[in-house]
Amino acid sequence: MEKNLIHSNELHFIDKKRIHRAVEQLVESLELAAGSTTGFNLYAVVESYFTDLDKRKAINRLLNLEQSICEEVVQTPYQSFA
Repeated sequence: MEKNLIHSNELHFIDKKRIHRAVEQLVESLELAAGSTTGFNLYAVVESYFTDLDKRKAINRLLNLEQSICEEVVQTPYQSFA
């Protein structure tokens, strides 16, 4: 059976409950005490990134991941994306 993958132009279709479950798995995997606390909320960040195009663009700008920049980034032997 072939899996229907979600593409970047369809991220807003992902159910918010499913996003929260995925963040819970991330929190557990990284052995974090919590996914949200004062001034820190992975749930809100990930949900906003997936469901709100304007916020996704703003986050990408903050991280210098704007579309034109993303396409130009090439990893050199001296860079690490870990």
